[in-house]
Amino acid sequence: MKKLFVLGIAIMMAGAISACNAGNKTANESVSTEAQTDSKKADTSESADSKKADESKAADSKKEDVSFPEFSAKTVEGGEISNDVFKDSKLTVVNVWGSWCGPCVQEIPELQKLSENMKDKNVNVIGIAQDAGSNFQAVKEVLDKSKVTYQNIIPSGPTEDFVMSLQAFPTTFFVDSQGKIVYAIQGSKNLEGFTQIVDDLLSKM
Repeated sequence: MKKLFVLGIAIMMAGAISACNAGNKTANESVSTEAQTDSKKADTSESADSKKADESKAADSKKEDVSFPEFSAKTVEGGEISNDVFKDSKLTVVNVWGSWCGPCVQEIPELQKLSENMKDKNVNVIGIAQDAGSNFQAVKEVLDKSKVTYQNIIPSGPTEDFVMSLQAFPTTFFVDSQGKIVYAIQGSKNLEGFTQIVDDLLSKM
């Protein structure tokens, strides 16, 4: 429970353009420190930037040494996958999504492009399809339509428990080669948004 609580804090450090909550409803409410700062129109640019920097530092301190939950699972493609996959890349983008979630489906092509663009930088992309166990065909159709080549996990056991503990979809984790979560966001992003985050993280590694 403590680990999930800390993960929740880490996720709150970046925001949602749009997301689906666990009840399949769309939520346009931002949860990011950036959005909270931008919404306060009365702040001057200087004070807003200062507040943003302070909040970012606080978030960084809260997410230190948080490991991605251990897992051993099957992929939609029929292969085996576990935490060992993180060792093969400098950074792994782990996107948790559902076929029922509009924003999730919309960003799948963006993640495919990210996967293709970032291979030379030793960055991997992995999906965890929240409803692959209960609605495999719908998940497969989404992946096939976007011609997805990166691995997608069918959650089961502890992995399923972890996925179901999330409050919004999509949720994306950025995991280093040691399996540590170095960043996390709720809500969808486009290719430019993902690329900016990945490049920033790589520059600090």
